[in-house]
Amino acid sequence: MFTLEGKLIFVNIDQNYLQKLHEVCSEVYYRPSGYENKPYIGIMINKDNRKYVIPLSSAKEKHKTWKNVDKECFLVYEMAKRASMGKNDIWVSAENDNVKHILSILDIKKMIPIVDGVYSKVDMNPSDGDTDDVKKYKDLLNKEYSFCLKMIDEVIRRANKLYDKQMLTGKVAKFCCDFKKLEKVAEKSAEYNGEILSARQNRF
Repeated sequence: MFTLEGKLIFVNIDQNYLQKLHEVCSEVYYRPSGYENKPYIGIMINKDNRKYVIPLSSAKEKHKTWKNVDKECFLVYEMAKRASMGKNDIWVSAENDNVKHILSILDIKKMIPIVDGVYSKVDMNPSDGDTDDVKKYKDLLNKEYSFCLKMIDEVIRRANKLYDKQMLTGKVAKFCCDFKKLEKVAEKSAEYNGEILSARQNRF
């Protein structure tokens, strides 16, 4: 059963590691470029001490018709005023002058195993040196974080249900990551990282 390891954090995943996962399971979110800063939420630990994270996917037009929650994903959204929406914002009308502004999608079926050395914590704290684009991005991250923090117990419950069913039946649902295949890649990466660390320590 998954549990949250400590405080909820957002992480970035090493591109080379994502590529290795994608090579064995095409459902893993990966592109050769543009995914360097893609945030994942986690870290969840299961009974076998495996670490998993869940990706946040950018909002798209098709998400306007999606339910707020289903068994495999969550719409991450905020309520806002229609006048505050920009040209590229994804939103649907609500009551009066309010809209449901869709920020991103929390895609449980695309969750992946990770190991030490392949991820880093996302810095969401404002800094005086931030450009306007960075300020906007960090503002989005903080909104997403606040939403995920409220929903994390339900997210973990659904992650457990999806993972346990796949492991019990051996059947991988459509559009879902193959967790067994990905865990084999994670194990090899953990062994490799351990060898590198050992070699570095032996230099001193």
